[in-house]
Amino acid sequence: MRARVITILGVVALAAATDGTAQGAMQVSTVAARTGALRSLASDAREGFWFGGGVGAGAGSMRCSVCADEGERGTAAYVRLGTTLTRSLLLGVEGTGWQRRADAGSRRLLALSGAAWWYPSPRHGYFVKGGVGVSRWRAWEDNDAVVSRALAISLGAGYEVRVNPVLSIVPFVTVLGSASGALWSESWEQDVSFRRDRLPASGHAVLVQLGVGLTRH
Repeated sequence: MRARVITILGVVALAAATDGTAQGAMQVSTVAARTGALRSLASDAREGFWFGGGVGAGAGSMRCSVCADEGERGTAAYVRLGTTLTRSLLLGVEGTGWQRRADAGSRRLLALSGAAWWYPSPRHGYFVKGGVGVSRWRAWEDNDAVVSRALAISLGAGYEVRVNPVLSIVPFVTVLGSASGALWSESWEQDVSFRRDRLPASGHAVLVQLGVGLTRH
C-alpha cells in the first residue's frame, strides 16, 4: 500500500514537473517569437504614412558670372513626409532650407520638391533619394538683395538606425542643384519704395548638406 502511494505521488510530481516544463517552454517560445518580431520590425518595417525632419551643416553658393564661386558654410535643415508604396520604395514631399548670416551679407536657399526614397535591400536601412522641384536663392545686405528662382534637382543618401519600432535616427548627405535662372535685384528705399530689376546675368545654386534627422514611421 505504501509503495503504491509513493508511486502515485511520484507520477503526480512527474506530471506536474512535465507540465511546468511545457509551460516554461511555451513561454520561452512566445518571448522568442515576440523578440524576433520586434527585431524584424525594428530592421525593416516601413508602411503607411511617415514624416521626419533633420538639421546639419551646409555649404551653398550661387554660380554666375558676377558671383563669387566660394562655397559658404551655414545651417541646413529639411522637413519631409509621405507614404509607403512598398518596403523598398517611399514617395513624399521635402522642404529644404539653408541660411548663412555674416557682416558682409546673408544668403538663403529654399527648395520644395517631390521625391522618392529607394532602399536597395528592404531588410536594411540604407537608402538613396532623388527629387525634383523648385528653389529660391536670396542674397541680401541692408536694403539690397539679389534673388533667383529655378527648377532644382536633389540627390542624397542616408541610413536609418532604428531606436524603437517606429522611430529612426537618420544620418544623411544631400546635394541640391538648380537649373540656370534669371537674377533679379531688389531694393527698398526708406522702407517705402520698392524696386525690382532684372540683371544681365543668370546663375544656378548649389547646396551640399550633411547632418542627422529623425523619421517617424
